[in-house]
Amino acid sequence: MSLLSRKYPWSKWQKHLVLVREPVLREFLPDTAVLKEESLVDFLSRYPVVFLKPSCGGGGRGVVRISVTGEGRVEIQTTETRVEAEIPQVYNAVKSFLGPKEYIVQQGVSLIRIDDRPIDFRTLLLRPGKTWCYMGVMGKLAVRDQIVTNHCRGGSSLTFTEAMQESRELPEEEIQELEKRLELLSRQIAAALQKRFPLVAELGLDIGIDENLKLWLIEANTRPQYKLFRDHTDPTLYNRIGAMIKTVRLPLS
Repeated sequence: MSLLSRKYPWSKWQKHLVLVREPVLREFLPDTAVLKEESLVDFLSRYPVVFLKPSCGGGGRGVVRISVTGEGRVEIQTTETRVEAEIPQVYNAVKSFLGPKEYIVQQGVSLIRIDDRPIDFRTLLLRPGKTWCYMGVMGKLAVRDQIVTNHCRGGSSLTFTEAMQESRELPEEEIQELEKRLELLSRQIAAALQKRFPLVAELGLDIGIDENLKLWLIEANTRPQYKLFRDHTDPTLYNRIGAMIKTVRLPLS
């Protein structure tokens, strides 16, 4: 059975293969490949920062950030360590602590920041019937010097308006227009994934915004955490999400 014929996606690579086939979505996808020595060296020749991520799993676990520092050297950073290596040896350096899991390598996106801390956004969509319900969006602000923004890794939550006002001081009209673009992109991603994986009924999309206000899909989570929605401006939203997730969530096995 091919990856694209399964009814439910279990890996980041599967989801990328589906989305990259959609012409309307390609411009929003960071360059991504299965991690091999050749792909890693190629990415480091083209991008100043790349991320390595386990193809299966979430919560920021196992993520590695590699930054080109010049003169053929890189800095390798995990959630706990930071080391340097020469580019020809970088693959062996990272494989020593990645383990046997399949990884992907992904182009790093220069996210907007607040107090020099990167922030991205979680949009949440649920499908209790035939139609996707867009539940909203929240910002995830990374802990200082951390490489991931995940709430479970200490990241703090704030509303979309707060995030854009603090990071870019945008006027209200521009913020509203950007939020509409975020919702439209989220719905397009949900439709594309559902078309290939009909059992998908919940999506937590991590979407980055770069310095030029371009949107990027960083990750599509099919079993998303949603605790950060406790801080949404709608005090009833968190409980409504919880109730709806109980009706759509598939068992793990």
